[in-house]
Amino acid sequence: MKERFKSYLETAFRKIRPTKAAMELRLQTLTKLEEAAQDYRIKGMTDDEAIYNLCIDSLGDFDKYLQDFDRALVEVPKKNTLKRNIATGVVGTVAVIVALYLILSLTGALAWGVSWLIILGAVVAAVVATDVLLMLKGFKEDKFLVPRLFNLGTVILVFVFMYLCIRLSVHPVYDWYIFLCMLPAALIMDIAIGFVTKSKLTIPEIFVWAMLTSVMLYVMLGVARVMPWHPGWLLPALTAILIVAAVVSLLIGRSKKAKKDKQAFLDSTRNQVDEEYYTKW
Repeated sequence: MKERFKSYLETAFRKIRPTKAAMELRLQTLTKLEEAAQDYRIKGMTDDEAIYNLCIDSLGDFDKYLQDFDRALVEVPKKNTLKRNIATGVVGTVAVIVALYLILSLTGALAWGVSWLIILGAVVAAVVATDVLLMLKGFKEDKFLVPRLFNLGTVILVFVFMYLCIRLSVHPVYDWYIFLCMLPAALIMDIAIGFVTKSKLTIPEIFVWAMLTSVMLYVMLGVARVMPWHPGWLLPALTAILIVAAVVSLLIGRSKKAKKDKQAFLDSTRNQVDEEYYTKW
């Protein structure tokens, strides 16, 4: 029975290129056929011819399957259209928000002390959207969500306590700064946990938190008059530009590397053509 299966498979696989991948598939198919034959015998069948025919029929349209398999080997997978569209949308949205911020501020339509709310609101909206998406996906991509949220809650409680202590004892003018400082502290805690738990969300969170932190720093320096609102706006604007540049660079780098690695893999291993693979077991 095994020799009949091997003979059938050698004939079928001659319709596609003799690649290493094809040989591996042929071995897997032989194992599948032998296991199927064994199952039929366990069920009480004794007619080898009937068993053979049933096993071959279980493969379905095997010729078409092999053609699709061989075609897939020579086609480098296309980029994920959805991810590309999302990345393009994010970059475009950031550019529009920064442009709106600059136009309204430079034209005097909004004072510099108020216009920063545009960027802050956009970042907050991005954070909320991210959280909503995570909830919709059931947090499947982050197994350590609960401890991360717990640590962020701890950061908030600590800073609220610090604010109350300062407020009740010193009465400073800028005691509310503590809440702006709470965001960078939460950033450090969240990113540290993200790296420890190897969360896939750590890198995107760095960009979000970097933008939020730069805006908070701009606000604190502006309110305290350490830095004028204009040209202090360059701080969050340049941060946004650097983030967009970093994101684009990462996407391009990863895309090129993935394509290069895939092609190298296909060329060096599974896509090698060798006549010997037609009959090699």
